[in-house]
Amino acid sequence: MRIIVTCQDLKLLRHAKAIQLELLDPVQDYFNQLRVELEDKAKGEFRLGRDGYIVVLEAGDNVCDLGNVGLSPKRGGLLGSCPEYVELLDIGEGLQAYKIAVLYDNDYMMTFFTQAGAHDEEVEQWLKDQAERN
Repeated sequence: MRIIVTCQDLKLLRHAKAIQLELLDPVQDYFNQLRVELEDKAKGEFRLGRDGYIVVLEAGDNVCDLGNVGLSPKRGGLLGSCPEYVELLDIGEGLQAYKIAVLYDNDYMMTFFTQAGAHDEEVEQWLKDQAERN
């Protein structure tokens, strides 16, 4: 799991090649979109946080236990959430990724990205079902 709050986080991930570049590009685009939309609220360097931030889920992450990003294992983590939307993205090279937006309250939304096929069958089916509802 990778948590993105600042532009520096994205630069470090890109430099370290910690996330597939095909997945990092839509994450970067979304971060830039948020910067444009929220910049007037920012003082100094733009940082996500007050309104939510971006989480990149990786293969092996337990999506049913995301307590460190506010999704309690008692409620099923991501699978127990009611996302605002789940979008299936074509990210190039024949790869796809999911963008999942979970509204915690009226002012705080977390956005999760994960590569399609990176999780077990139950999680993949949940993601597919959620994306089809949108």
